Amino acid sequence: MRLVVCFLSLLIVFSPAECGNVLVWFTEGSHWINLKIVLERLIDKGHDVTVLVPDASLFMQAKESDRFSYQPFNVSLSAQDVEASFEDFLHFSMYEMEHLNLLQIHIKFYQLFSKDLDLSLKYCDGVLKSVELMDKLQHGKFDVMLADPIYPCSEALAEKLNIPFIYTLRFSIAHTFERLCGQMPAPPSFVPGAMSKLTDKMSFTERIINMLFYLSQDALAVSLWKKIDNYYTEYFADIWLIRTYWDFEFPRPFLPNIKFVGGLHCTPAKPLPEVGLSL
Repeated sequence: MRLVVCFLSLLIVFSPAECGNVLVWFTEGSHWINLKIVLERLIDKGHDVTVLVPDASLFMQAKESDRFSYQPFNVSLSAQDVEASFEDFLHFSMYEMEHLNLLQIHIKFYQLFSKDLDLSLKYCDGVLKSVELMDKLQHGKFDVMLADPIYPCSEALAEKLNIPFIYTLRFSIAHTFERLCGQMPAPPSFVPGAMSKLTDKMSFTERIINMLFYLSQDALAVSLWKKIDNYYTEYFADIWLIRTYWDFEFPRPFLPNIKFVGGLHCTPAKPLPEVGLSL
């Protein structure tokens, strides 16, 4: 636990800390863009960072200019499969969700997440079922593991390697991960579910809708998480790093192991190029 607190202090205030060996679970899209900047700051403080990267990835392309190490692993799917999954979810959230009722949204969520979880299990196989890779990681002497929960199995790997585990995320739909895995309170009477499009100023009818939204996402999570029971029986993390500020959130209770680290993924703005004006 002392080591976890050391890394937390580094991530939050960038104060001097004992250098360590950090293992990072892969992620995609904006999640990787945010996480990559945090990894750069860890390296600035002298930590060694190793990132697991699959051969089927849209954004996690190994570059010689990167300062952290990549540990590649093989998966039985293509980058086109990953891209198609992204496009399906984006199209639903941007163009379809607004026109559907709660039941239709629930059914569509189940279809999309079930398909995405099937893809994720192939990533799990690529790491946890690779004898050669697991042996290499066991001898890597890692001190802590950092992961975004968008893809499962990082928890199982951390447990297998017997190292502390830290989550970093913005939010999950209806705060499902935070509530069911991190035990974070979220009373539906005044805490609007993430992506519900409600606020903390809800009428009685809106509170009922909010409660149904929570319940539907809980049922969705419980039914889908059964697919990974063969890997591990529960999600867990020593610390949850939330990539926002607490004062940007609606009033709600939080636990001591939930820390807000908003702004860590931000970089100074670059000056705009000078463009000559012609009349």
